[in-house]
Amino acid sequence: MTNTDESESCGSRAVVASPSQENPRHYRMKLDVYGEILQRLQESNYEEAALPDFEDQLWQHFNRLPARYALDVKVERAEDVLTHQRLLKLAEDPATRPVFDVHSVQVAPRNSAESDPALEEDAQSSSHTSGQGVLAPPTFGSSPNFEAITLGNKIVEDVDSAVNATLTTRPMHEITFSTIDKPKLLSQVGGSSFNISKILPRHLVSQAHQLCYNFDASLTSLLGELGLNIQEAHAFSTVDGFSLDVFVVDGWSQEETDGLKDALSKEILKLKDQPGSKQKSIAFFEHDKSSNELIPACIEIPTDGTDEWEIDVKQLKIEKKVASGSYGDLHKGTYCSQEVAIKFLKPERVNTEILREFSQEVYIMRKVRHKNVVQFLGACTRSPTLCIVTEFMARGSIYDFLHKQKCAFKLQTLLKVALDVAKGMCYLHQNNIIHRDLKTANLLMDEHGLVKVADFGVARVQIESGVMTAETGTYRWMAPEVIEHKPYSHKADVFSYAIVLWELLTGDIPYAFLTPLQAAVGVVQKGLRPKIPKKTHPRVKGLLERCWQQEPKERPDFEEIIEMLQQIMTEVNVVP
Repeated sequence: MTNTDESESCGSRAVVASPSQENPRHYRMKLDVYGEILQRLQESNYEEAALPDFEDQLWQHFNRLPARYALDVKVERAEDVLTHQRLLKLAEDPATRPVFDVHSVQVAPRNSAESDPALEEDAQSSSHTSGQGVLAPPTFGSSPNFEAITLGNKIVEDVDSAVNATLTTRPMHEITFSTIDKPKLLSQVGGSSFNISKILPRHLVSQAHQLCYNFDASLTSLLGELGLNIQEAHAFSTVDGFSLDVFVVDGWSQEETDGLKDALSKEILKLKDQPGSKQKSIAFFEHDKSSNELIPACIEIPTDGTDEWEIDVKQLKIEKKVASGSYGDLHKGTYCSQEVAIKFLKPERVNTEILREFSQEVYIMRKVRHKNVVQFLGACTRSPTLCIVTEFMARGSIYDFLHKQKCAFKLQTLLKVALDVAKGMCYLHQNNIIHRDLKTANLLMDEHGLVKVADFGVARVQIESGVMTAETGTYRWMAPEVIEHKPYSHKADVFSYAIVLWELLTGDIPYAFLTPLQAAVGVVQKGLRPKIPKKTHPRVKGLLERCWQQEPKERPDFEEIIEMLQQIMTEVNVVP
């Protein structure tokens, strides 16, 4: 039960793809584009780029989307990537979607067969001057098939170069929509907004219809209602069920965008008022989950009949929101006069995989009782309100303490925190529970300074063989065997513990100079580890080096770690 978003999670939600899961060439290109976009945003001093977890959030954004998103996006339009992040976030709220953004762009028409090199070079320059100043090019580079659809290519063999030059400086608008993803069929939409047969030769029409299959008919119909002509389009679907559709259009009489934004808002309201009455008004605002998966009215949690943990949500008094993540919101509240933390699942994000993790977390948490593990108080497993209730940890996460409050631990306090974590993890391992996502964001501190292990969303009960498979956790803290999708055991948590201990020593984010994926590759291929400060106590240094050994069998168990910490505390006169 953390109050930070799992921005770098690699669990069953498949937010982050690994090199083994996609084309190696595409993966390398995506990584290069990510690095270039990140550098440009940081150099341009965007406020978002200064946030502590921005690098991880940006990488998560690229991994939510297909590889061609990174391959097509223009790095000089780095700020548009921030817009896409913002739109996808806003689209999570059913009350506001679909969301959209509009800006003026300069589109360069291209005759694919007989382009004038000088004209083409001018057309592809990064910006052009207009009545409002300098206009940027569209966010995405044109694919060869869509170039055949662009304004300048009307399949007229002998277009005068002067006409081309005029068209080159003609401004258009780029409209980006985000909403719940659903099956789309633009090629069924008639009208002037995208009459393919009029602008393509016969042999390309069927190919263009296939390309257009990815777009929501209601979106294209909406643009047609405003008299807009789609000249280029790009459709992307995220791994967690959202769409990002980008259209370059002409037909709006004014270069400014305020009037167009108002017109789009009015058309969207019309569609909301008349859902499904005509094909042009296909409802794209809500995704009907019942069409592809049924969400049960009550979540079945295995029970031994010895405890009662089901909570009536009416008995919860919900107070302020503490944090918000992709799949849930964390609130402070009270239950039977006790301060509690309540983690609600977002109803619109619930699917069978999220329910599986929810069930697993409840199943594990109700079985554990230890002073260094966050105490589970109960859960509501009856739809539509699904939540987990735990004790409230007043001082928040160790991550926030170190990286947001910019605080640091002295050696004595550091050893106490390290011992608290080791005791909590020792208890879990003794009960055959592997945490699988041990990091400072999942370590919470109460008002007395006692630290407890939290967040069991991806934790698992270890199978009898003692080894498990599948990648889960967070790259900067992840053991090499987990990164490589090799069988792993409870020793994977020991590696993560070493990274946590290094964080307590330094107050820094592990491998802060690398992206999460670069760090993962370095850990596996080059034995990369964070640099231990020179003034570190030699026994602490030795503990670190043992815990992050490449070979799991070389790492100590938490029982031994506790003994080592207690010995160090005795040496430095710290009372355990």
